[in-house]
Amino acid sequence: MNKSEVMKEIKETVFRITGIKIEDENDNIIGCHHNYPIVYAIYIVDELEKIFGKEISNIFTENDYTVWRLSILAEAIINICSNSSDELQAV
Repeated sequence: MNKSEVMKEIKETVFRITGIKIEDENDNIIGCHHNYPIVYAIYIVDELEKIFGKEISNIFTENDYTVWRLSILAEAIINICSNSSDELQAV
């Protein structure tokens, strides 16, 4: 999967869980301007781990809040998944 495909999966996941459409690739998907409970971030991460078949929670311990920007999160997921010999694909 390329970056735009990963961003598409993230946007669809955020919409499914929160009902919020993320349009801008620089948008912080857990930004307070979205006005949903922060606990939804856990559900989003859980769902993304299921979709990509990799544990991605370490992304958030190794980075600051900017990793929640759509484009940066997509890059981080690609980096984690590229460390394996399998090609990144949604499950």
